[in-house]
Amino acid sequence: MTEIKNSILAGIFFGVVMGLFFSILFGSDYGLISGIFSGILFGVGIYLFVNSKTVKSQTQIENIEGLTIIHSGGANHFINVEAVGGKLYLLTDKVLFKSHNFNAQNHSQTILLEQIKEIGFYNTLGLIPNGLSITTSDDKIEKYVVNNRRLWKEKIENRKTKQIITNR
Repeated sequence: MTEIKNSILAGIFFGVVMGLFFSILFGSDYGLISGIFSGILFGVGIYLFVNSKTVKSQTQIENIEGLTIIHSGGANHFINVEAVGGKLYLLTDKVLFKSHNFNAQNHSQTILLEQIKEIGFYNTLGLIPNGLSITTSDDKIEKYVVNNRRLWKEKIENRKTKQIITNR
């Protein structure tokens, strides 16, 4: 359901921007029609991409250690200026990000729960409230774009607390 909502929002945003662009270049009638058409195409394209078997297989983790996956979902990890698309996983003792291969900077990243100093929020582009930031014990800040960032924060903090209690 989240994929549908995000695809619709992306399509609307893209359609409005393209509609304004085409209106400036070719007039308001053409801009309105092309904006609607491009927004629908973009939204459908994003939905098909996110739900493709290729992306799902590329972001699947090999859970060799047999750890329980507590929570997972599509995410972007910011590296420099690129929002690298992939999937974020919360496992029993770590947060793991795995990118799909349609990025310039493909990678996997693991942050052990014991290395997490702080979990916070930020707004993507200064406007969109979907950013999750993780500050590690060495003061490095990792930024992710996720759906339901409050739930991610809650689950990571709960898992971190359980790990502390278990290690005592």
